[in-house]
Amino acid sequence: MKTIVRVSSVAVGLVLGLGLSGPASAEDPANKALFTQYCGSCHGPDGTGNGVMSGFLKTKPADLTQIAKKNGGKFPMNETIQFIDGTKDVRAHGNPDMPVWGEVFKAQTKDSPRQQAEIRGKILMIADYVSTIQAK
Repeated sequence: MKTIVRVSSVAVGLVLGLGLSGPASAEDPANKALFTQYCGSCHGPDGTGNGVMSGFLKTKPADLTQIAKKNGGKFPMNETIQFIDGTKDVRAHGNPDMPVWGEVFKAQTKDSPRQQAEIRGKILMIADYVSTIQAK
């Protein structure tokens, strides 16, 4: 059976290194669906840290709508991708609550180049969605 993966144009641009800058102009429904599936229970459907699981965690989930504001008004796409995929230490303050999605996605697949590209695509789609929900 053939698997079809839908990736936003921004995610494709990032994978191909086209140097797209800034957040997407509108929310992509597929990106929002991945965010909701993997991040929404903790960060909330709006990304403000008020997900249904947030009250059960030792550390309140980050308000993802404030990332650009905390970074001088510029959304740090590479750093956001690194937090999601686990290449940037998300446990710097002793918080083991956030899953390392790169590891989770990899555990769900075989180690083929195609599946690695699918994993990267999911991570890019989630990061792209987060870039669209930044507070103005």
